[in-house]
Amino acid sequence: MNKQIALLCLALASATTSAQQAPAATTTTEKFIGLCTSTADVAAQNFCHGYSQGLYETYLVTRHPQKAPSFVCAQNSTLTRQQHIDNFIKWSAANPQFKQAPASDTILRYLGETFPCKR
Repeated sequence: MNKQIALLCLALASATTSAQQAPAATTTTEKFIGLCTSTADVAAQNFCHGYSQGLYETYLVTRHPQKAPSFVCAQNSTLTRQQHIDNFIKWSAANPQFKQAPASDTILRYLGETFPCKR
C-alpha cells in the first residue's frame, strides 16, 4: 500500500509539469537544481518539491532491515522541505563532481552524508 502511494505521488509530481516540457526520464543534478532555483516557475517548483518528496518517501518504503538497511536517518529532522532543498542546493554547489549524475542518486548521497544512520 505504501509503495502504491509513493508511486502515485511520483506520478502526480510528474504530471504537474505537463503544461511545460517535462524533464527527461533521468534528470541530472544540474537540471534538477535549475528547476529548484526557478522560483518564479510554479511548474518547476512543483516538480522540485514533488520529486524530492517522492524520492524520499520511496526510499523509506523500500528499506528492508536485512536486504536494504537504512543509510538515511532524517526522520527526526525539524527542517522544512524547502530548507532541505536549499541545503541540498548548497551541498551540490560544494560537490560539482555530481552535476551530471542522476538527481535521484545525488539527493540520496546528500541525505546519507547529512543524516547518516548510527551503525
